[in-house]
Amino acid sequence: MQLRFTERAAEAVRARAREADVPGWLLRVAVVSGGCSGLTYELYFVPEPNAADELVESLGVRVAVDAASVRMLDGIEIDIADARSFRFSNPLARRACSCGASFEV
Repeated sequence: MQLRFTERAAEAVRARAREADVPGWLLRVAVVSGGCSGLTYELYFVPEPNAADELVESLGVRVAVDAASVRMLDGIEIDIADARSFRFSNPLARRACSCGASFEV
């Protein structure tokens, strides 16, 4: 699986991890039902991966992806949209909402 952060996004993740003070943090990137296009991205810190997670690393950011989300995230690039949110460039998305927060595969 390929997942890539831009330099700005990787720095934002590291800064948020410092603020959250999560020991041994790992960023979970998941796809969940929701949004106007049917699926949405979810990012949050976890102390360790689950047994079935796929682990990837980009620019020093360690990422855990659950088995169900892997097939919908391969090739994704994560960038910063603004100070509070990320922008996702997902080559597997057939359609996305205008704000880019939800998509369809």
